[in-house]
Formats: sequence, C-alpha cells, structure tokens
Amino acid sequence: MPLRHFAALLSGLALTSLAGCTSLSSPNAAPASAEHSQQALAQAEDCCASLAALPFQALDAEQTQRLRLDTNAPAHRFEDGKSFFQAFALPRDAGPLSFELTSTIVDGQVFAPKVLVLDETFRPSQRIASDKFRYRGPSGFSPARLSASFDIAPGPEAAYLVIYSNEAARQGTTQYESAEKVYARVRGLALPPGPDPVAEHTATGNVTLTNEPHDASGGLLTPILGTHSHADSVTDTRTAPARDAQASPSRDDSDNASAPGFDYRRMINAALKAGDIELAMQLAERAEREGQSGTRAWLAERLRSVSP
Repeated sequence: MPLRHFAALLSGLALTSLAGCTSLSSPNAAPASAEHSQQALAQAEDCCASLAALPFQALDAEQTQRLRLDTNAPAHRFEDGKSFFQAFALPRDAGPLSFELTSTIVDGQVFAPKVLVLDETFRPSQRIASDKFRYRGPSGFSPARLSASFDIAPGPEAAYLVIYSNEAARQGTTQYESAEKVYARVRGLALPPGPDPVAEHTATGNVTLTNEPHDASGGLLTPILGTHSHADSVTDTRTAPARDAQASPSRDDSDNASAPGFDYRRMINAALKAGDIELAMQLAERAEREGQSGTRAWLAERLRSVSP
C-alpha cells in the first residue's frame, strides 16, 4: 500500500478515536445531576470513626482501574469536609511509584479530586489539592478531563492513599471544549462561535487511577507529560502541557530526534500510552523523513490493534 494511503489511514483512525470519546467515557445511564449527587452525599452515613478505619484496598505496583466514586461508594467526613472516597494500601515492597489520576468530564459534570497520603500510623503526610488537577482537552482516545500526575515512594511516611473531594472543590467549575469545536478543530474547519461550556464539580464522577514503577517509562514521557513541580509540601505533581505544546515537540527535542539511531518507535509507544495519537502521528512522519521507512505502517497496525 502506498505511504500516502497509510497517512490517510492514520488520520482517519485519529478522527474516529476523537469522535468516539463520548462513547468511551459515558456509561449507558446518564449521570446523576450535581444536586442529586450532593443530596445523596449529605444523606450518606459516615462509614468510619477515623482514618484508620477506612476500607483500604490493596494496590498493585502497576495497574489501571476505574474508581467507583458514585452514590454507592463509601462516604466519610474528612477534616476538610464529607466526601465519597476510595482508599488504598500502597505496596510495601515496591519502589517509587508514578501515578496519574484523571476525572472525565461527562454531560457537563466532573468530580474534582483531592489526594491524601497517610503514613503508617494513618496520619496525613502529603496532600494534592483539587486545584492541582489541570484541564486536558480531548486527544487520541482520551476525552476532556481533569488530570494530575505525581510520584510517591511507599514506606513509613507513605503507606496509604485516599482519593476524595470536599465542599470547596465542589463549588468550582471547569470550562471545557465543546464536542462541536473538537470536531471542527480536528477536521480543520472554522471553529463554531460562542463560549465553551462549563462543567459543574460534583460529588460523584468517572475517575481513573493509573500507577506504575517510577522508572517504567525510562524517561520517555518527560517531553510529553511535562516535568515535576511541588504540590503542597512534599508531594510532587506534574500537570499536562497545553494541547499545542503536546502537538509540537520543543526545539531541543527536535534536535535530539535528528540524532543518528534515534528510537522513534519507543517515543511513539510513549505517546500512545499518554493517549496522544496526534503526537504519535507527527513522530511517525518525522521518522519517515529521517529514513526510518515503515514507521507509518507500523503505527497504523498499532492503532488498529487498540481501536474499539
């Protein structure tokens, strides 16, 4: 098949994935309204007398899981307010772990997460506030969402992880890109007029937690996901760059990518893992220009293997 057909295939697959974001993120039933979920939270019984009594689930060193943060989740009155939550016991024999926590915007609603890390005596040792979660627009197979990445070294000072929210976070809103604007941008059409919609912060939502050993990416995700900045006191967090920054590697990255023997396929794998098909396509094009023929065809096969 001619290479131009592969390029067309890749573009089509990227468009298909963006068009399908809603179906990937939305459950069959419409989510409860912000008012209903807040009422359910107010009526929910406090599950536990203390942080030590929270129902902790064992967390593996590497896994991705969709968290149950709905009206059936346990509720507890934390020091900064009541919330539905999920709690985890960090693996004691693991080295430093890298986490990504994302909360998907669905039908104009989103759960604004907070992260609380407890030491082995169940005392708070680290916190990531809800304002550390940054908006990320639709890209690849990932819909519009709030997201934050952070590293934790399990041990006496970091033995447990709790994901929850509070009343202050639920007072906020997040402006996000409309489906019509996403479609127009991807197709290269004129953007529709009018302001973007605003998502309410609710007591429930669709939240995904991904974690892996800190060195699992081999440093490949740094130019894609960004570098670390301090959140609160001792917790590190890195927030995603703007969409344009994702789509355009820096000049330094371009210079390094021109070096002989640069492994584009490893970078493409990292881009796909980050959910950025647009960047993966750009890297495939650059690889072909650098003489690594067959990269576009290889990427097309990768995309076909993960498409729904």
